Amino acid sequence: MNKIVITNDGSHSIFNDKINECYHSKHGAIVEAEHVFIRNGFSRSIKKDLSILEIGMGTGLNTLLTKQKANIKKVNVSYHAIELYPIKKNVFSKLNFTDLIGMHQQELLDIHICDWGKHNIIDKYFNLRKDCIDLESFTTNTKFDIIYFDAFSPEKQPELWSEQIFRKMFDLLEDDGFLVTYCAKGTVKRTMKKVGFDIEVLDGPPGKRQMTKANKTS
Repeated sequence: MNKIVITNDGSHSIFNDKINECYHSKHGAIVEAEHVFIRNGFSRSIKKDLSILEIGMGTGLNTLLTKQKANIKKVNVSYHAIELYPIKKNVFSKLNFTDLIGMHQQELLDIHICDWGKHNIIDKYFNLRKDCIDLESFTTNTKFDIIYFDAFSPEKQPELWSEQIFRKMFDLLEDDGFLVTYCAKGTVKRTMKKVGFDIEVLDGPPGKRQMTKANKTS
């Protein structure tokens, strides 16, 4: 059963009792998402047309923040999220993200209630496709500029941090694309390097010393 919890910046997260782990850092869900996926992900690109793949849509927070920034910067974003276990309406309808970042609650609801398996035009700058599928089975002909790798930790979901998965992520990126993740474990970075990524170790969000940006260089 998923339970809503409050993190240190006042924003909600979800505790998954099956995995025994929160969807975000206890130090702040919004603070973590902004730091890892917006400041060191979305904002690192200078392109005006961006394709983004999110691994683990979860609460929809990364999706929501990217939509907000796309409108502010007038960047056309094609966003593809995969999530094997979508959260229920009685949970996502109570999340407080929009109150804290100056958006309307309907904007988060639109992300969650739009059709799965189809391209949805959310607004002028943001279109979204969601697939309810496991990462191992996921296939697409699209090449992405950025991958938000937001799976549960390697201790909880080791199968998603394997050489096979990172090789797949490498192949899904454009030649100048990159992947960002909150994780900076040595074993993970070594696996990324093994498949061809050029690793940047960056300052982490509150509560974490480091995070990782993995670049696909031609």
